[in-house]
Amino acid sequence: MYTGYLKPFLIFLLVVLFFASLSTILFELALTRVFSIILWYDYAFMAISVAFFGLGIGSLVIHIQKDSAKWKSIYERKEQLSSRIIYFAVAYAISVPVFVFLISAIPPSTSNIHLFYLVSSVPFFFAGSVMALVFYAMPQKISKLYFADLVGAAAATLLLDPLMRGFGAEYVILLTAPMVAGSAIAGALALKGLPSGIAVITDRLKMLAGIVLAATLLVPIAGNASAFDAFEVRPGSNKGLYYQLKNPERFEHLSKEWNSFSRIDVTRETKVNSTLNNYDSTEDSRELAAIIIDADAGTPIFRWNGSQSDLLWMQKYMDYLPYEIDKVESTLVIGGGGGEDILVALAGGSEQVTVVELNPLIVSAAKRFADPAGSPYERDNVQLFIDDGRRFISSTEEKYDAIMIKLVDSWAAQLAGGYALSENYLYTTEAFQQYLRHLNEDGMLVMIRWNFELPRLMPLMADSLMKETGKSREEVSKHVMVVEDRPGLFFGRTDDAQTYYPVLVVVKPTPFTDAQIDLTREKAEQGRADIIMLSDEYIEPPYDKLFSSEGYNDYFAQVSNPKVPTDDSPFYFAREPVPQQMIVLLETVLGISAGLSVLLMWNARKKKARMDATSGSHVLFAVFIGLGFMILEITFIQKFLLLLGTPIMALTVILFSILLSSGIGAYLSGRLFGGRPYRAVFVSVPILAGMILFNFYFLQGIIDSSITMDLTARAALTVALLFPAGLLMGFQFPSLISMASLVKNKEDNTTLLWGVNVIASIIGTVLAATLAMIVGFSGNLLIGLGLYAGAAVSALFALLSIKRAQVAVMGDRQ
Repeated sequence: MYTGYLKPFLIFLLVVLFFASLSTILFELALTRVFSIILWYDYAFMAISVAFFGLGIGSLVIHIQKDSAKWKSIYERKEQLSSRIIYFAVAYAISVPVFVFLISAIPPSTSNIHLFYLVSSVPFFFAGSVMALVFYAMPQKISKLYFADLVGAAAATLLLDPLMRGFGAEYVILLTAPMVAGSAIAGALALKGLPSGIAVITDRLKMLAGIVLAATLLVPIAGNASAFDAFEVRPGSNKGLYYQLKNPERFEHLSKEWNSFSRIDVTRETKVNSTLNNYDSTEDSRELAAIIIDADAGTPIFRWNGSQSDLLWMQKYMDYLPYEIDKVESTLVIGGGGGEDILVALAGGSEQVTVVELNPLIVSAAKRFADPAGSPYERDNVQLFIDDGRRFISSTEEKYDAIMIKLVDSWAAQLAGGYALSENYLYTTEAFQQYLRHLNEDGMLVMIRWNFELPRLMPLMADSLMKETGKSREEVSKHVMVVEDRPGLFFGRTDDAQTYYPVLVVVKPTPFTDAQIDLTREKAEQGRADIIMLSDEYIEPPYDKLFSSEGYNDYFAQVSNPKVPTDDSPFYFAREPVPQQMIVLLETVLGISAGLSVLLMWNARKKKARMDATSGSHVLFAVFIGLGFMILEITFIQKFLLLLGTPIMALTVILFSILLSSGIGAYLSGRLFGGRPYRAVFVSVPILAGMILFNFYFLQGIIDSSITMDLTARAALTVALLFPAGLLMGFQFPSLISMASLVKNKEDNTTLLWGVNVIASIIGTVLAATLAMIVGFSGNLLIGLGLYAGAAVSALFALLSIKRAQVAVMGDRQ
């Protein structure tokens, strides 16, 4: 039973840990958006590594310093730990606005990436120190503490999107300061029965904490005031929006909105009349404005009076060619953007246009220009769906005369927070097969992609056609035409010195006719376009080898990444089997881990501490579950992303389910196996292994068969499938701390084991992506199974070491 002193102290720890975990996840997820704006979209993934790095350092520093603390009684111990928790919580609150100011002041360039990494890790260091002290303060209640930790993290996934939409990424980060410091100070003041020393300490902090809390709460409220521009995240110099903001005399910045997976800016050239509904028609430009996603990926909004004749200007561009090749009555546009592709479809005579747009902020931005833009999203013959394009086409039975996918890139569709990889399922063999199945007999798949992607795109088209039609490589060449898109529609080049440019790719489930081939050749000549592939009549090298049964091996031997993307390994944008960026990131986290290991060994040697077999097994256990948890978590997120579709739903359902179920599992491990942690491991890991095998064999089939269900049913199915595995994954860390507490003189290893677990999680986030590129996500499931099996073996070795030590002690006594 708790004494009157210990029970409120436990509540204090639970409250502090809940808000520290909630704030850490909010900070981490918002930081992915900040990195995407400042650096580049693929650096968003780095935020997870930064967070774990800071948390791990904080925990290990507390572990090194803990032996220097001296106290005479349990009451004095609780008092000193409480004061340190409050100090680190206030330090976190101070570091957050300093971080936001610095991150905005550092020149936004990838050359400063290490500086961004270092500055970003400081708040996480203080958060990690708070969390380590909480675990250290009462390790015997680890199940309840870890439950509060994971429930706080799960709550963050629910709060992120409304907070991002209300305040924006930089101010969401600022709001975490009062959450951490406020919960610690309020909790300490509410404690009863503590010695007066803690009250004296909190009194000293009241003024400083009050200033910090007031400042961080006022900044979001006054966020639009010029006085707070210093806290606003600005695009990096390699971003398109950077140039526009640096030239206000030419470009006007109209609006900025955030959600959990993007920042949407709207800009326009100043020659456009300032009144949205009064466009100066005397100007040559037809572009009303540009919608810019994460400061770079742009989609235009064009002026249109709503008549067919006002779209005739589009006919001179290569984007219009597919509508001349054959009659198109129904079009599916994947990625509606500002409405450009809708206008092309309407100009081509399409009587019904179905539009799938992932980001609702893009649609709302386009609708701001409804009157001068002709309200393309609100026309009677245009049907809009807010959904992921791949999930939509997987769930519909409709067929179309044309499916248009124009420059729909991964950074516009990645999961909120970067927990999923920055790839999507639009560019896989399974996706292309579905596109072909959803075309009418003479329908066309129309794509606009960049020329440097052709070495990846051409094999994808060839393999998909062969699998879907059952024809040979030579035969499927009759189904493909590829034309360099010059001058193109908005994206096209006018400068012959340009080295990258879009290409028009048209794929049919049936061979192109001679008339269609002749028309394409004629239009290409008129539009200064180069032909890369014209059915089987002309195929530019080296793609001629790809469509040859005898030469295709030679083609794959000369490309940098011969692996064709599939749903199990959807890395279309990876130009190498494992991109250099991933190798550098993996080397970095391994180097950090090695450096921390050296630091710990030095500290142990300095204190003349000895790592026995039992402690070594516990450390291995921490490493295995740290790696295994992150690899399984990221793999599950990526797998279920296809089922749920939208990034917001993926965040709130998938990540919430994993974190909440793991938190409940942590609590149950203490309730069901209190005092018997080894039994908890030996019972839970085999069941978890069975669940992983079940997912390995059946998950993809379940997703394919249930993707047509309504959103509520899909969300419920996701929770039902994830919850049991997450529950058992949550057993392991509390069991580890309980195992350590059973060893004499090792109960103070809580901070070490938590720090090692966090550092292993850093490696796990990078390994999850790297391994998926090599063995696929199904292979990741088996690797995760092996890691948890390794944890069970480590627990067995630890238990055997304890038994041997007990036998030896008994022998000595005899």
